[in-house]
Amino acid sequence: MWASMIYETLTYRVEKSIARIELNRPARRNAYTQDMGEELVHALRSAIQDDAVRVVLLTGAGRSFCAGADRDYLTGKSGKNGLRLGEEAFINIFSIELSRSAKPLIAAINGAAIGVGATMLLPFDIRIAASDASFGFSFTRLGMVPGMGATHTLQRLVGYAKTAELLFCDSLISAQEALEIGLISKVVPPDQLLSAAYEIALRIVASPQAAIAATRRSLAFAVQASLGAAIANELSEARALQESREVRAQFYTSSPDSLKKAWRDIH
Repeated sequence: MWASMIYETLTYRVEKSIARIELNRPARRNAYTQDMGEELVHALRSAIQDDAVRVVLLTGAGRSFCAGADRDYLTGKSGKNGLRLGEEAFINIFSIELSRSAKPLIAAINGAAIGVGATMLLPFDIRIAASDASFGFSFTRLGMVPGMGATHTLQRLVGYAKTAELLFCDSLISAQEALEIGLISKVVPPDQLLSAAYEIALRIVASPQAAIAATRRSLAFAVQASLGAAIANELSEARALQESREVRAQFYTSSPDSLKKAWRDIH
């Protein structure tokens, strides 16, 4: 289990096998700092490594999801961790780690998701938004290049031409337009956002964890693979699942009831 940590910029709780991580600087519209980045890395890793967690849900407190980088830190101010904005692992490499997670990642976007507030959503599997949400990739206007692999992941979601428009023109788009271009999968009324996100999460939890993990790995593999390679990988994952079922069946026929109950509790 990942070491515990007291969070200052977010909250973390686990309920019904769902880890809910909430950005929690509402007075600053959840503006991102490098310290928030370090806490996000810790919280997300904790959720991914926790056997009690089956799905990870990210959202924001207050009226915005994340209004971009905190302007107080854009001029080079160091955070409590001694890092300047852009030096932290969350921006530089963590999207790769997220892409390898065996657990589904859901983002519930309330209000504005701007700059890093938008790019942090891209590695997630499912993104749903409140009807009053907005999205902006405000980097070039600030003389910056987007991070977190956004030039790759955004193209994969919405295509090259739309990505170029969003990045070059500093476009701000509504939740409805984000839905139309494929950036998100659902728009709901603001007061229904969390309930809709939990409904999706609980539907995922209802399926066997091993099958969900195998399917997520298969999706990640297929994105950059040929059709033939994707099919071969699916067959490999299917064989591994079958072997797992055979092991489980053997376990059930030869184990006492107490061990069977323990197996059910963790699977």
